[in-house]
Amino acid sequence: MDSRTSIIRIPVKAALLVAAIFGTLSGTAQETLDLKQCLQQALEHNTEVRKATLDQDAARHLVNETRADGLPQITAQADLNYFPSIATQILPGEILGQPGTQVPVQFGTKYNATVGGRVTQMLYDQRFLTGLQAAKRSAELYDLLHLRTEEQVIHEVATTFYQVLDLRAQQASIDSQLVNMTELERITGLQVENEFKRKLDLQRVQVNRQNAATRRDGLALAGEQQLNYLKVLMGMPVVADLALVQPTNLGVGAPRINTDPLSAQRTDLKVLHQQVELQSLNIRATKAGYVPTLSAFGALNYQAQRNEFNFFDQGQNWFQTAQIGATLSIPVFDGLRKHSKIAQQKVSLLQQEADLAYTENALAMEERNAIAQLNNSWHTVETQASNLTLAGNVYDQTNILYTEGMAPLTDLLDADQALRDARTAYHSATLQYKLAELDLLKAQGGLQTLTR
Repeated sequence: MDSRTSIIRIPVKAALLVAAIFGTLSGTAQETLDLKQCLQQALEHNTEVRKATLDQDAARHLVNETRADGLPQITAQADLNYFPSIATQILPGEILGQPGTQVPVQFGTKYNATVGGRVTQMLYDQRFLTGLQAAKRSAELYDLLHLRTEEQVIHEVATTFYQVLDLRAQQASIDSQLVNMTELERITGLQVENEFKRKLDLQRVQVNRQNAATRRDGLALAGEQQLNYLKVLMGMPVVADLALVQPTNLGVGAPRINTDPLSAQRTDLKVLHQQVELQSLNIRATKAGYVPTLSAFGALNYQAQRNEFNFFDQGQNWFQTAQIGATLSIPVFDGLRKHSKIAQQKVSLLQQEADLAYTENALAMEERNAIAQLNNSWHTVETQASNLTLAGNVYDQTNILYTEGMAPLTDLLDADQALRDARTAYHSATLQYKLAELDLLKAQGGLQTLTR
């Protein structure tokens, strides 16, 4: 959507008034950012985005953890046993030439030591292959979740950005009104001194000016609060000085609708599709539990037996043992545990598919509503721009007539109220248009274009 096209055209006098209202914010801020810079700052420092990035890192580590099960597993061990009392075995006397008797015999030594290692290598395990595929898909899911988090932050930051600018524009509008009210108060005071006006007229002008000043203070406070919230979203210290670059008319232009297919843009749909695929992989992984597994192993050990603790003495024997083999594990019956687990996973898959179908329809509705809202907001902006021009002309003419004594104060105050209402309506219309523009970008998956 290009906000630079078809900018509203209004007469010079009204244009000067709007320029005064929507002029670039002044100040002594140390850092001045436009919308794109605010979004970039938020994507780098927002807490939710940083947490989503950490989730991505954790998912990549999970892939490595799963892959490790398919790599050789090497273990080394050392055992040292001391037997203060060696176990006694009973042997038939016939073995020792003492028929008819039972002879107690002690086998072994007081100290036994074993040092060795074992290597195991998975040869085939369907659960591992499916689990590794699922881990990779899970990492891709967290990439999508990170992107969705970025889009949520972009929408929130852009919304707050425009709300701050709208509040500042309303504040500038009242500042302009206060200038007029102060001058009117001065003129009316002179007329009261010369007995051309009643003191009541002066008091009415003073009341209006005080009310305007109160509204201005309220808008200033609200703008400061929204600016502080924007800093939090951007990951900036609240005490930091920040000024916002404000485009004329908030950059409002005729809407341009993106016609790309919805499913190709929305991250929410991509996330749901990925979750459905992951659930299917979970079912496959559980079914793989019925498939036999095959692994190979090898072991090498050295053993020594001593009656004295002299394992480190040279010249003493250590005896070697080596072993090589393979293990075939065939699942036979598990009490229907896997069958029940697969049934539960299939139910979850059906629920996720139902959520996907509902979400697709809901997002299509969201897109249609956003298009309608944007078009309606554009028509409202055009109407309010014309109304603001008319209200400005009426006020200028009434002010001249009042100054010349040809119009009562009531007419001037009414014209001032009408101009104030027109300004407020125009501010509201431009803000609502920008928010509708953001909502349509969100509905069509185009929020990332704001950062480019």
